[in-house]
Amino acid sequence: MKSFKEDLMEALSLISNIERDLKINTLNANEKLIFYSILLKEKKSKECIISDVIYESKLSRSTVFKTLKKLEEDNLISFKQSLIDKRELLVSVTI
Repeated sequence: MKSFKEDLMEALSLISNIERDLKINTLNANEKLIFYSILLKEKKSKECIISDVIYESKLSRSTVFKTLKKLEEDNLISFKQSLIDKRELLVSVTI
């Protein structure tokens, strides 16, 4: 029977392999945190706005904006204006 530590190490190895396959293994900690925050919010409610990313990631607004810009340049996310609130941008993962 495997120990919890062995199970955890196996899970981390699987995550690492998935990140490499998706080509997100080169992202830094903040980039991964924001990327995963978007994914989790999209899973919960199908839509994610920048305010959600700031709330979920617990990072500053400036850090989130700077990081979102980089993720967009890397073609990992895209933006679209919200139809409900024209002041908000929807963020979605593109891979």
